[in-house]
Amino acid sequence: MAADAVNPIEEIRQEINSARSNLSKLISDCRLSTIIDEVSALDTNIANMGLRITKIRDRKYAFNKISEQLGIEYKKQWVAKKGLIQNQTTIESNNLRLGLRPLETRVAALQVNMGSASLVKMAQNELDNYETRINASESMLRNLYDDLKAEVEKLDKQLDLVEYTLDNSDAASFGFLPGESVVMAVKAVWARDGKEKKDDPEGVLFLTDQRFIFEQKEEIATKKVLFVTTERELVQKLQFETPVVSIESVKATKQGLFKNEDWIELVLATGSFSREVSLHLDGQDSAEWQKLINRVKTKEIDADRAIALDMAAVEKAKTAPTQCPNCGGAITKPVLRGMDTITCEFCGNVIRL
Repeated sequence: MAADAVNPIEEIRQEINSARSNLSKLISDCRLSTIIDEVSALDTNIANMGLRITKIRDRKYAFNKISEQLGIEYKKQWVAKKGLIQNQTTIESNNLRLGLRPLETRVAALQVNMGSASLVKMAQNELDNYETRINASESMLRNLYDDLKAEVEKLDKQLDLVEYTLDNSDAASFGFLPGESVVMAVKAVWARDGKEKKDDPEGVLFLTDQRFIFEQKEEIATKKVLFVTTERELVQKLQFETPVVSIESVKATKQGLFKNEDWIELVLATGSFSREVSLHLDGQDSAEWQKLINRVKTKEIDADRAIALDMAAVEKAKTAPTQCPNCGGAITKPVLRGMDTITCEFCGNVIRL
């Protein structure tokens, strides 16, 4: 017999130990803890959703007006489903536990001897079949709430993005115009020459209902010892801003070796700070950003407002002078809602609105 050959009796012992270990896992799985945890998490998400929506409105987030309606609808659906799901989970768990007892007895009776090999094999097959039965019960229970869970998670993700946007807006180094509403923010790198380099500024890209803004916000090494950074400082400053109306086109692309990097590439109107702008987005879909920018540009997003526009401010911007009263030069730069003054680019005259 080879030195590493397994003794038949020892092999049976190992298989019995494996069967008993599998049985212990099945006993635990019969509690349906995974389902209970998922239902509990869903319950918490739905319970907290109304408060989260109220808080973003208190912080003046103006868009996604359907959020309140969805929050109410999901709560209503959950009230109708929750009791049934919990009761059915209890019934399934009890039935699974009861059905497993005969198998527990057979596994406990397994003996380590040459005559028990077939019994061990039979027990292992029964354990595998019972695992399939538990999985089927879990699938049946998930079918009771999976559709609602998917919808709640979708709204939950949207609220996460809005909260991220508001947190970064509150912490921004620049100011927003009176009545200007932030739509979305994302972590990004501004590739100044179109291709990302190590020293390109990293920060936060903001889209408002009037402007497209990039703020550098990153820690920069200020001191190194033997190539190891020992001191850093936070650099936070406005890098560029441009009116959304100056965006002539926007394209979403996937770049990188595996085409998994989200980029947006913009062409701006002549006279803007740059003709072309390329940004590498971190953690958000560039195609969604392309849609958002176009919705703002076409004003389609105004139909999604939960907080109405200040129409007096809209009218004030609309009726702004198109010619400098001092030199007669044309006012060509966009006048945005919330502006109090505009400066003539020919004579420098400050015109109050």
